Amino acid sequence: MTKSELIELLKSYKENKAKLNIRLKELKLARIKLKSLEEIDVSLSVAYGLNQDIHSKNKISDKVGRQVEENDSKRRELEEEIKELEKTVRELRDKVESVDDRLIGLKYKEREILTAYYVEGRTAEDIGNKLYFQLFNQTRSDRHIQRIIEKATNKMLNL
Repeated sequence: MTKSELIELLKSYKENKAKLNIRLKELKLARIKLKSLEEIDVSLSVAYGLNQDIHSKNKISDKVGRQVEENDSKRRELEEEIKELEKTVRELRDKVESVDDRLIGLKYKEREILTAYYVEGRTAEDIGNKLYFQLFNQTRSDRHIQRIIEKATNKMLNL
């Protein structure tokens, strides 16, 4: 992984994580719909009684045939949708987990500053004045924050 790829992953981390949660919910709903389609019972009824010779026996009505075809086509569409969703979930999960794993390897200060800079889009000056003050009751210059960001990024690349 190159530095530019890592920075892009960090910048799109929040968006990727949100997309992952949305796609997981869509996947869950699609699986529930597929399961409900499989549970629909389309049964045949045989006519017994006084006028049994009027109706033909063991013949599938057009209504039942159409329902079976609709269920089959819906099932196929849902299976295709599930395959596509699983593929996108896999890709998003890879991106999010690679960033998570690399962030775990950093120290607390580095992780907080890096996420504030890349993920939340804050400036180095803002981080030095506000975030660093909240964390340690001290302020730092933007150059110092840039050095911390650079060291943390290189550290993430070496993991």
